Amino acid sequence: MKLTSNVIHIWKKRNQIYEGIRNSVFKREDVEQIYGERMQICRNCPSKLYDPIGEGCVVKRTQPCCNQLKGGCGCSLNWKTRALSDECPKGHWVRVLNETEEAVLKEKLGIQDATH
Repeated sequence: MKLTSNVIHIWKKRNQIYEGIRNSVFKREDVEQIYGERMQICRNCPSKLYDPIGEGCVVKRTQPCCNQLKGGCGCSLNWKTRALSDECPKGHWVRVLNETEEAVLKEKLGIQDATH
């Protein structure tokens, strides 16, 4: 993917990325359980997109990731799988928060949508 496309992809996912990073730093037992379950699914990805080396990551050195070169999203799985408002783009696991819960989370994290 081109640099421009990568920047747009990252910008669109900025809220989930921030949530995932925050949940990686400030660990909670419930989030870590979900993270473990999701990572197990990713490691055994039916689409064979798990990339432990990082050759298909949108941002280099953020592996393991979902290999973008093979049709995955290119996201860092350490962050993506900890973002409760995110989901696997291939449908292998779903978001845990509904839109209302996500709005509450964004408010707590101090995140504003670009439309505001």
